[in-house]
Amino acid sequence: MRQRMETYVKLLQHNIVSALSQEEPKARFLIDSWLRKEGGEGISCVLQDGSTFEKAGVNISVVHGTLPPAAVRQMSADHAGLMEKTGYRLEGKDADVKGLPFYAAGLSLVVHPRNPFAPTVHFNYRYFELTHPEKLADGSPNPRHPKNRKDGGGNEPIAWWFGGGTDLTPIYLFDEDAKHFHQTLKSAADQHDPTFYPTWKKWCDKYFLIPHRGEARGVGGIFFDDITLPQWASATSSAYIPLSDGTKPTPSAPIVPSISSGKPHDKDSLFATVRSLGDAFLPAYLPLVQKRKATPFTEAHERWQQLRRGRYVEFNLVYDRGTKFGLQTPGARIESILMSLPLKARWEYMERYSGGGAQGRDGKATTRQDAGEGSGEEEGKLERHTMEALRKPREWA
Repeated sequence: MRQRMETYVKLLQHNIVSALSQEEPKARFLIDSWLRKEGGEGISCVLQDGSTFEKAGVNISVVHGTLPPAAVRQMSADHAGLMEKTGYRLEGKDADVKGLPFYAAGLSLVVHPRNPFAPTVHFNYRYFELTHPEKLADGSPNPRHPKNRKDGGGNEPIAWWFGGGTDLTPIYLFDEDAKHFHQTLKSAADQHDPTFYPTWKKWCDKYFLIPHRGEARGVGGIFFDDITLPQWASATSSAYIPLSDGTKPTPSAPIVPSISSGKPHDKDSLFATVRSLGDAFLPAYLPLVQKRKATPFTEAHERWQQLRRGRYVEFNLVYDRGTKFGLQTPGARIESILMSLPLKARWEYMERYSGGGAQGRDGKATTRQDAGEGSGEEEGKLERHTMEALRKPREWA
């Protein structure tokens, strides 16, 4: 699976860079091939200050090394039972190992168009493995490592999974664009399982929420993580797999309802799903850029664009899992991790359409009179329409 995923993300990167380049007459992608000292490599393709794209990044990475215990614990917060699944004590004086070998291959992309009427898009698809270390913390051979196993067992990972998603962030929302984007993703997912799109759409709406703003980063798409076979199933077997829509247990609702796939899956069928979703990116997004890139716009439209990109920055730096994980990974390439940030962003105090209000002396929220109400029928119509969709997720497909 490692080789198949690596080959796929390299091919997909080439296809996407070629397609985006055809829409950009002014600038060219910088192709930056890099090696990771701790193990692995990547190719970062970044375009900046174009006439169609203000910034576009298409990155692949194929990295391996040792994940420190703190990073495994951070990861376990998003992968239930991971600490127990490893079978090792990872922390404390009696730790069995100093860390766990890992392998990760994936492609991540963010496109910020120049025109405020063309939407921003993000996607990421990845494959991840944790394996047994060759030696224990005291330097002795690890009996669970393939080199040391007496039963001749293979190098089956401790854990493996696929993750990823694709989501759309319009500056100005056009309903027909959101419908096209979602329907294209739904069609790709439905080829493999009818439960995938509705379940992962809900997770996407939850994941890309900006809690301190009470609004979503965009109009969603799909999001999934920890897609793997049940622990009792072998890598070559087929089984119904557990799914998540992002619901987390709370004190009032400690039991999360279980969700199952609509049909049995094996590792190959899950990889095929990831491929279909990756291949769906260009037909889902490129027509939107082609339709909107020449729309006339004003400085007021650009100002709104920069305000919305400020929200994008807030989410990515405060909440995004990938950013957090990347910054904790030894030898992480910071330029690639922060590639997703736009060139320009803006924050205004009490902005009229998207401002969160202020807090008075009595502790109650106060809002300005011009925050959309009484400001004219046409003035701010597009901004208010966008904000309505960001504050209340909708069904698009």
